[in-house]
This record gives sequence, C-alpha cells and structure tokens, in this order.
Amino acid sequence: MVIVKALLFLLLNIGLGYLLVVSLRAALFFPTEKKYLFGWPIPITPGLIYQIKRKIADHLHSILNDFLRDCENIDVDSRISQIEKQIYHRVLDRIDSLGLGRKIPKWLAKQIRDLFAQIAFELTRYFVRTFIPYLLERYNVEQYIILLDQKADISILKGYYTRYFHRFLLYFSLSFFFLTGIFNMLIYLIIR
Repeated sequence: MVIVKALLFLLLNIGLGYLLVVSLRAALFFPTEKKYLFGWPIPITPGLIYQIKRKIADHLHSILNDFLRDCENIDVDSRISQIEKQIYHRVLDRIDSLGLGRKIPKWLAKQIRDLFAQIAFELTRYFVRTFIPYLLERYNVEQYIILLDQKADISILKGYYTRYFHRFLLYFSLSFFFLTGIFNMLIYLIIR
C-alpha cells in the first residue's frame, strides 16, 4: 500500500505538468469569442492571442485617428506641431554651427538662417500634414486595419505554436514533473 501511495505522487506530478501545459494552450487560443455567464463576462475570454490581436487593431486604429486629427488642427499643440518646431530649431542650430556670421554680414546671415529654417518648417508641415494623410487615404490604410482585425488568421499562429513550442514545452514539463514526482516519491518512502 505504501508503494501505491508513493506511485500516486508520481502520477499526480505528471498530471499536474500535463494540466499546466494544456491550460496554457487553452488560455492562449480558446475560446475565440467573448463568453458570458449570467450576463457577466468571463475573465479570460476570448483567448489571450485573440485579445492581443484585437488590442493591436484598436491601437493602430486609434493611432491613425489621432494622427489624422492632429494633421487637421494646425493651431493645437500636438505631436506633429512639436516635430515641426524641433525641425525648425534644429535647422537654426545647424546653420548657426556653420558660422555664417563670420563670413558675411550678421544681418544677412540671420536672414539666411531664418529663411532656411522657415523653408524646412514649411516642407515638414506640408509633408506631414498634407502628403502623409493623402497617402493614407489613397492606399486606404484604415480599411487594411479593419481587415487585419477581421481576417487575421490565428490558426496559422496556433499551428506554429503547436508544432514548435507546445510539443517541446510538453516534453520539458512532463520530464521535469516526472523527476519531481520521483523526488517526492523517494521523500515519501524515506519519511514513511
């Protein structure tokens, strides 16, 4: 009877290892949709991979909307206006580092410096606020984000996970918990 109880430690440890690996796979990939129990959402539904896919699509969509909103509002202090100001000041600093004031009159050097900084500022403003939104609309980037959310196939990722990770994790887990079960079994036999 003592040997049977000792073997029970081994079986329980192997079962625990198998249960952990299978639970990890289930938490990542099952279920595919949000589930409710009596009107309350179940916490780990949908699977974590599906949640991550949805969060990425939502994040890309919000970034795109924020960028387009910032492009329309010139007066608002946004990231785009900060980039424009940084480029303006960098061009000023670069032209100051050339030392034009030593070679030509200072008032002319200041006019040239301001002119080039203003040109860089306006080019940046045109490119960021006009050309990039034109490209986004022309290539219908928002539709691709929606398609990513709807059509991204998680079964491909699931196949790679099963082929390259799940099987090896299962082997590692079972061998680790088998050795732990033997250790627990030996301790039980020594104590008993």
